[in-house]
Amino acid sequence: MEEMQQEEGLNILEIIRILLQKIKLLILVVIIGAVCGACFGYWRYADVKNYGTSIEFYINPEKPKNIGNSTNNAANAVGSQYGVYGAYGRHVMDAMVKLLSSQSFAEKLMLDGEALPCTDESKAETPNDYYPTLNKDKYAKAEKALNEMQKLWEDIAENHDKKRADALTDLEAAWKTTGQVGSFTIATCEKYLNAYKDEYKEPFAEQNKYKDEDDYNEAKTLYDNLREAYDAFIEADAKRNDAYKDAEVKQKETDDIVEEVLEEWRKTEQYKENLELYNDSVVYSYLGAEEDVENANNLARSFIYVDINVKNDVAFANVLLERVKTVVPDYIEKNMIVPTDYEGTSCTRITRTNDIEYLNPNLARNQAIKFGFLLAFAAGVVAAVIIIIIDMQDKRLRDHEIITRKFNVPVLGIVPTIEEMNQAVELKKQELKKQGKGV
Repeated sequence: MEEMQQEEGLNILEIIRILLQKIKLLILVVIIGAVCGACFGYWRYADVKNYGTSIEFYINPEKPKNIGNSTNNAANAVGSQYGVYGAYGRHVMDAMVKLLSSQSFAEKLMLDGEALPCTDESKAETPNDYYPTLNKDKYAKAEKALNEMQKLWEDIAENHDKKRADALTDLEAAWKTTGQVGSFTIATCEKYLNAYKDEYKEPFAEQNKYKDEDDYNEAKTLYDNLREAYDAFIEADAKRNDAYKDAEVKQKETDDIVEEVLEEWRKTEQYKENLELYNDSVVYSYLGAEEDVENANNLARSFIYVDINVKNDVAFANVLLERVKTVVPDYIEKNMIVPTDYEGTSCTRITRTNDIEYLNPNLARNQAIKFGFLLAFAAGVVAAVIIIIIDMQDKRLRDHEIITRKFNVPVLGIVPTIEEMNQAVELKKQELKKQGKGV
């Protein structure tokens, strides 16, 4: 016998032959994998329901106070930086979206414009808003300080702000009347709008010029009234400024007291969970869903898009929607970078039918199909690899082709097995019956 030759690795045809021999087993494994994957996908997502909506806000620079005096030609013309083509560039919009996506803004949504988190379960809009573990003494102290500050600011608005406004109105009226006496044309409306300009004192320096004229006595009376109105305004303005200075000191003390409570609040596990929840439930963008990012980034933008997506909690989704409606516009107006010569930013919600909706009614079915395909494919691949490996490890000589390939000698004859002989006889009988012949 010739020397046995070394067997080379399996080729593609050999692999196909091996797999075809086990095709029934492979099909069975794939079916089992598909069923298991579908069951897993449906079980995993059967109870997953996402609720949400999309909200659009229109933002634009507000017109300058004195259109025509601006150094910005567009502002002089239409009062808007880019007219109908947009308002803000890419870097400005990137900065605003980053601010809206920050933890500090998530806190504002969590507090819903309030200075302190809720510790009264009856007042909490959702269970997430209730924080029972905060120090009660610190919380009571902060609440008292906030109430005192609110009363102080109300007192300043009712007394000092109102008195100053009334005194300014009297001063403007006296100035206008004085400017209309005799040949005096001393001021226009723009001059007496500023109480600190020296023009208010000009009439008194001019009195000596009119001592010999008939209208001197009338002019003197008007000037005396102007002086009295001016002194009254200066006194009211000084008292108001002093009140504001005292209130700002008190406000700083109150802010420090409130911050102690907030620092404790930020250390709670509930705060960390809620912060992650708020961050994951809201996405901010200034690009529409179908816009090309590269092209859109080079254009001025006028819209902020807010997408809400909450998992398995429709009540929280509705609460979050109301908070976004109120908190987002105020935050944008206060923090948006304002172009040169503009006095501020306006932010208006333009969507009106943005109720919370069930976003994924077919999620469980789609996931069952996806996992069924994935697991069927994986099971088929794994089974095929195992079959090939087992076959490669089997060194038995199972047919004449293997003998020929291993020893490189021809096979002179094959002795069939009893089972093969029976199969051949049965096939012959069936063939004769088809031809109408007996056995």
